[in-house]
Amino acid sequence: MVHIILGIDKWHRARIPTPMLPPTLLSFFLDIQPFTNYANDFVNPDYIVSGKFANTTLGAQRSIIAWAEQLSASGPWSVTNKTILAPSGNKNDYMSWAPYYWPDCSKVGNTTELTPEEVWKTCPYVNRDGQFNPDRLTINDIGAFFNVSDSVLYNALAFSFQNESSSIYSQRIANFMDVWFINPDTRMNPNLNYAQMARGPNGQVGQHTGVLDLKGMAKVASGILILRKRNCTDWTDELDSGEYITWLETNKIGTDECASGNNHGSFCFNQLTSLKLLVNDVPGAVANGRKFFDGIYQAQINKTGDQPMEASRTHPYHYRNYNLAAMITNARLLKYADPTSDPWHMTTKAGSNIQNALDMTMTVDPDASGEGYAVDEIFQNVAAVAVEYGDPDGKYVKFLQAKFPEYAWDATFLWDQPLVGDPGPLGSNNGASSGGSNSSGSGSGSVSGPGASGAATTTLGSLPLVMGAAVLTGFFAGW
Repeated sequence: MVHIILGIDKWHRARIPTPMLPPTLLSFFLDIQPFTNYANDFVNPDYIVSGKFANTTLGAQRSIIAWAEQLSASGPWSVTNKTILAPSGNKNDYMSWAPYYWPDCSKVGNTTELTPEEVWKTCPYVNRDGQFNPDRLTINDIGAFFNVSDSVLYNALAFSFQNESSSIYSQRIANFMDVWFINPDTRMNPNLNYAQMARGPNGQVGQHTGVLDLKGMAKVASGILILRKRNCTDWTDELDSGEYITWLETNKIGTDECASGNNHGSFCFNQLTSLKLLVNDVPGAVANGRKFFDGIYQAQINKTGDQPMEASRTHPYHYRNYNLAAMITNARLLKYADPTSDPWHMTTKAGSNIQNALDMTMTVDPDASGEGYAVDEIFQNVAAVAVEYGDPDGKYVKFLQAKFPEYAWDATFLWDQPLVGDPGPLGSNNGASSGGSNSSGSGSGSVSGPGASGAATTTLGSLPLVMGAAVLTGFFAGW
């Protein structure tokens, strides 16, 4: 039985059985690896569109197709599906609750048991770092957007494997984007005013930490850029000039988040830089990428390679890998926006870089902090570092072979190349690819600089969809 792992929290997973698959697709899904919702990534669309994949990536390609099918089965997703409205009373407002905050009702003076709604508004809430309040999932807009971002990415990758201008994969993306971002009945309003909302008598407002909820915009940007560059007829490329994402750049919630020195700030830059690429503001993307590496990055890695702001958390193994994923994504975004840059060798004020941070994290025993469940979070980071910095002594591949022997089946193996690995009988090269120096960034697919092409209109069922930046600009311009 194949299983899929759906990310709900930052690292918690929930397994569900694979549903019945169409007979014509069944052969693709045998022995596929479980789906893992990695923290974040940016996949260079030029590399994907080039289609120059080694035979050893056939397992990863089959996983991608399987994951696209599995993720899409529960879509589309909308913020209007929740049964609890934001304090605004607007069903289109995104909403989530601060995950580590718990009510303290010991001094509220109630004489009868409080209803959940009374607790949310009456009891003061206190922070218990790393301890998830289970009632946060009463509202799951955050899980819905995780599914949107992963579905867009993996359906775009699956679409790229076909020599077609339109397919079921690209039509799904058009539908998912329409429901989440565009259709006035189901769209998300362009703000995060009620994300990771603080509850209690003085709460009922969003916090800057809630910007983290939409970190998967980097995955969305990857998927859309792939469709554009493949001249997909389900996606248009009519662009408006002018400002966009105003809310994220000017609202105090957004600016405070990007100013955060830890993983929150790193993921905020993921989101902002990828959105600038999405609306073709390449100079803005470059400036934003450089701002990260010249700014908060400087204090994130010390001389030993450790990440002090993450190491001090209740779940230090998770948070080290979490921020690593964000730093790697920021490096990939900047390298794509400006191929002349070298973010991989930009150092912090302590003289350390991303590779040093990964090397240190590889020495950490997750069981020492009771985080054995989070061991899979490092695999994507190891593969990315092996590709970008080289693996002359094979230590990264040896780590993967020991901890994750099926890593060549993982979707990321498609773009984390060249990297030694073979999914088994599918790979005719038997691991012929070799790890080595890759300072040009070819592991991320640095084929060419950013750009876009193609414009067209199509329909999905009876719903006309003119999908693309021209339509989404209205959403992004409101930020």
